[in-house]
Amino acid sequence: MNIADLRSLYKGHPGRKALVSEIDGKTSGKLFLRGLRASSAPLLISTLISDDGIGRPFLLILNDREEAAYTYHDLTQILGEGAVMFFPSSYRRAVRFGQKDSASEILRTEVLSTLDTLRNSELSVAMRPVVVTSPEALAEMVVSGDRLSQNSVCIAKGMQIDRDSLQDRLFDMGFEHVDYVYEPGQYALRGSILDVFSYSSETPYRIDFFGDDVDSIRQFQVDTQLSVEEKDSVVIVPELGVSAGSDGVTLLDFLPSDTVVVAKDTELVAGLIDNIMDSPDSMAARLRALDAESGGDSAGSPEIPMLASGEQFRDGISKLLVIETGSQLSGKSGTVIEFNTTPQPLFHKNFDILAEDIHNKQEAGYTIYI
Repeated sequence: MNIADLRSLYKGHPGRKALVSEIDGKTSGKLFLRGLRASSAPLLISTLISDDGIGRPFLLILNDREEAAYTYHDLTQILGEGAVMFFPSSYRRAVRFGQKDSASEILRTEVLSTLDTLRNSELSVAMRPVVVTSPEALAEMVVSGDRLSQNSVCIAKGMQIDRDSLQDRLFDMGFEHVDYVYEPGQYALRGSILDVFSYSSETPYRIDFFGDDVDSIRQFQVDTQLSVEEKDSVVIVPELGVSAGSDGVTLLDFLPSDTVVVAKDTELVAGLIDNIMDSPDSMAARLRALDAESGGDSAGSPEIPMLASGEQFRDGISKLLVIETGSQLSGKSGTVIEFNTTPQPLFHKNFDILAEDIHNKQEAGYTIYI
């Protein structure tokens, strides 16, 4: 038996049919799926995401970054690479340590660019993004859609672009001019070739000009300099960090109105977001104290990150359809759909106990799938 066979069993489950019926036509409210254990929740949700599912964007919120990573891995195993996007915290360990991670910033920017494209185009049927995230990632505010559009450069094959003007634009957006690009936020110009490493891509772009015409656009590997994919068009996006005092919004503000939010416990998520913002040992609190001690002259200190509150999270999801999969329904009551899964027993590598358990379940009338 493979994963596709297992998904087909979940598609035929009465609870799944009841869930699809409840979701149909709803854009807000709350549903509660009781009794889903371990990977049964992402497996069930994957049947809604697939081509024969409900055809809507999904945001899955797990209780911490480790759970989010496991769920992301589950969904990529079920749906395939590229079908799911990961929205992590932009910090290497936690916000309070203040160590930004370029790879995470690329993933965040990729999600924002995709959602912004969906929001401003006619691609709602073709594009149904699935985003997996955690409270610490949601707590970090992001740039508004207007600012994202203003700070993005779209380049397509056949376009006429003045290279000097493009260089000036990249410099104004915060890109660094180097001999060879090797990390996001850099660009290099050699003759008719412009290499640029956008924050919206895991690999840099190589744009080949013929005069002022864009002749070709390719993605290439930094270490080998070999092309990996040819593109018809690309969007170049700078670093999109939001510091205190800036105009920032939450990821929820980027989501289409028909997005389905899946979480174990939305009230727990709101509490965790509040804890990130109000924790006395958070980086924001320490930087505010440093700023106060220096009389506002803390040059060279890291920027204070702009963080959302639990109330902003509650307000954002109140406008969307929410599915909870935890042990108990949080907040206002909603429709409850029962699933009778149980945790896998522990056999501690004792195959005799495993064989006995399988035999007992067969005797009880269960069908066993391995």
